[in-house]
Amino acid sequence: APQKWRPFCLRFEGVVEDFNFGTLLRLDSRREYSEENTIFATRIQFFAIEIARNREGCNDEVFSRAREPAGTQQEKSG
Repeated sequence: APQKWRPFCLRFEGVVEDFNFGTLLRLDSRREYSEENTIFATRIQFFAIEIARNREGCNDEVFSRAREPAGTQQEKSG
């Protein structure tokens, strides 16, 4: 997989600051960061994946939950 990402990532050298720095990425954007749901990726991979998730609506549920008033989330889950 790294060889497939390399040409894509290198296009952003000098364009995106710290494009090749490491960051944590959730495998399933609906779930919390955890050992099972997190991988290490470059910053530009993170941006590319999160932009795609936003365009496909994958983060809509997370966004809606984050905008709920404090305490509402606990009432729904408990």
